[in-house]
Amino acid sequence: MHRSIDEHFAEYRRDGYTIFKGYMPADQVRRVRRTVDPEFHRLHAEHPERIRATIANLLSQEGLVHLFKDHLFDPALLDFAEHVMGPFVQLDSYEITGYPSRPLEERQKVDRWHRDAFSYSEVWERHGSSCHREDRVYTAPTACNCITYLQDMNEATGHLRVLADSHLDYTSISDEEAGKPQAGEQLVELEAGDMVYTHNEILHAGSLNTSGEIRYFISAYFQRFGLPHRDSFRHPLINALKDEARAQNDRRVLRLLGEDDHWEERERAAWAQMIAEDRAARNASR
Repeated sequence: MHRSIDEHFAEYRRDGYTIFKGYMPADQVRRVRRTVDPEFHRLHAEHPERIRATIANLLSQEGLVHLFKDHLFDPALLDFAEHVMGPFVQLDSYEITGYPSRPLEERQKVDRWHRDAFSYSEVWERHGSSCHREDRVYTAPTACNCITYLQDMNEATGHLRVLADSHLDYTSISDEEAGKPQAGEQLVELEAGDMVYTHNEILHAGSLNTSGEIRYFISAYFQRFGLPHRDSFRHPLINALKDEARAQNDRRVLRLLGEDDHWEERERAAWAQMIAEDRAARNASR
């Protein structure tokens, strides 16, 4: 049974991530894997020393955009993104990554603890004189990763490792410890088609794939509108998606692709309303 947005958000706010079970249907999982398998086999053969390969800018890939655009523009995904971040959601990157199978002796090896892009914790986590550690205030993320897995995630394929609620503190993992298991870590077991939606302040890591097959995930990385982004929004295929969104007056999709002509105007209107409410509250107390 699918959970409500509020139920997902309660979990997300508490733990720094939430899981959407069965988000991608099984037939779509199989279709994506069949389509990308040849390219990933080529990439892995070309660079056998690398633990991953990525096809980036999926909306700009002529042979793939038809396969991936509906996944990104799914109203359920964007509804939750706006619930978490506010109506400020812009795409940073959209990609699929494949991990070749590694030797069995590397099973349970940790692939680097980290926080994701646009997090601020790593700037301050080792700062010795700040008082920010005294407060555990939840704040909306500046970015979120929506990761859809295309196979079951277990000991063989390599668990996702999470330090739950580390988005609420400044937990620090030294460079020397970044490749090791951590006390209190959660090993997240998932099924093919499940999506994990993370807060960019959560500490997490991967584990190496020793399953004998390629391990895949699709990453839709969202950020606040106007921040730097990895994907290009200036491409004929992107322009066609924007034209379609304009025809449907779909501001949300346009904003996702970096276009919002009234952004500053609406921001300033929201500021003015908040200032007016604060002033009214002060006047009422006199």
